[in-house]
Amino acid sequence: MKVLGPGRRLTTVIVALAGLLYACGSSATTTSVSTTGPQTTTGNDLDGELITPGQAVICMAFGVPRVAIYDGTGEAVGQSVEFALELARRLSLQPQLRDSIFEDIIDSIESGDCDFSVAGHIITLERLERIELIPYLNGRQLIVVAFGNPEGVENSTDLCGRIVSSRAGTIQEDLVRGVGLYEGSGLNDECAAANLPPIELITFPGEMEAVDALLQGTVVAFLGGTTWLVEYPNDLALASTVVLPEFSNGIGVRKDHPLLAGALRSALEAMIADGTYQAIHDTWGVGQPITP
Repeated sequence: MKVLGPGRRLTTVIVALAGLLYACGSSATTTSVSTTGPQTTTGNDLDGELITPGQAVICMAFGVPRVAIYDGTGEAVGQSVEFALELARRLSLQPQLRDSIFEDIIDSIESGDCDFSVAGHIITLERLERIELIPYLNGRQLIVVAFGNPEGVENSTDLCGRIVSSRAGTIQEDLVRGVGLYEGSGLNDECAAANLPPIELITFPGEMEAVDALLQGTVVAFLGGTTWLVEYPNDLALASTVVLPEFSNGIGVRKDHPLLAGALRSALEAMIADGTYQAIHDTWGVGQPITP
């Protein structure tokens, strides 16, 4: 599967992970996937809201194991990939997966460079002011630390005055800094209340770089996807005693594309009703499924 669009490919990561099941990327290429079998609706009615009639340009952030990544042959695989392709199939649209930098995706939807996204955007009021977000997955924010938790991260305040990493443009930045959804209730607000210095947050374009900072000992913790624990079971672990907020991820669509948003909602509901959604989730096991 070839993937096309704007962005940057993490070539060194792809090479490093080629011997595993996955390889990492963040540049964009185009995927042409045949759409066979029964569909929920036809794409013709949506043509006025699509970049190219009959096609769906789907923005995704690659480089997260089990979510969206490249396998050893360069094929796009993962839970979000399967969700995206199935949604396009049910809309009778030819999918093009656009490998994008996460923090640029909302801008790309607003500017019309993507028809929709399946990129793990946590639904917040700030994001809802810019784009539609259709809930498709639930989860909880968690802290990833080095195996054995050598830095003793047992509470969120144990991160105060220390360096942590995350991917740029994510809700984890807001959680640390106490802005947006977490205004006044962020981790640095907790540090201030305990008379402790704030967390020093370092962000990276992709999760792989943020995780690598933890693996190299540059940071004491990583805030982001926990699927990295499967890739590095002897190197990474959860700070299991730290409880952080729950969230819902949304499929992103332009606000002025009500037909496409409605069709995506209907397709997702049909996937849940006929068991396809659960089957995809059971294969990859990322997050918590939503219920009808």
